[in-house]
Formats: sequence, structure tokens, C-alpha cells
Amino acid sequence: MIRTGYVKTDGTDVVYETVSGAVNAQNSVDSLKSSKAGDSSILYFYMESQITDTDWDRYAFIDQD
Repeated sequence: MIRTGYVKTDGTDVVYETVSGAVNAQNSVDSLKSSKAGDSSILYFYMESQITDTDWDRYAFIDQD
């Protein structure tokens, strides 16, 4: 499972959705970035993979272009 979301400038993590597979994760981030275009409260978008039942490893940090 791959979770996508973003971090706000105040440090708040916001989970957008959890998907299966890299293609779906990329589509999720693209959709999220599009829906948040121009939102100055977003520091960056991210992807993270599930490593245990409760733990996630954040591996992709995507700037808002």
C-alpha cells in the first residue's frame, strides 16, 4: 500500500488517500497537486509505503510546482 498526502506550512500532515501500486500512487499525487494548485499553505506533497501494520516510510517529497 502507498499513502499520498501533503504537509502544510504549519507542520500538519494531511493524508489524501491510500492506493495500491506505483502507477496509482503517481496518479493520486498528480490529482492532489492539481486540486491544490495555488494553495500557499502546502509545504510539499509526499508518498509513503506501509512497512508494518502501523508504520509507514515516507520516501517521496514532491514540491508544489
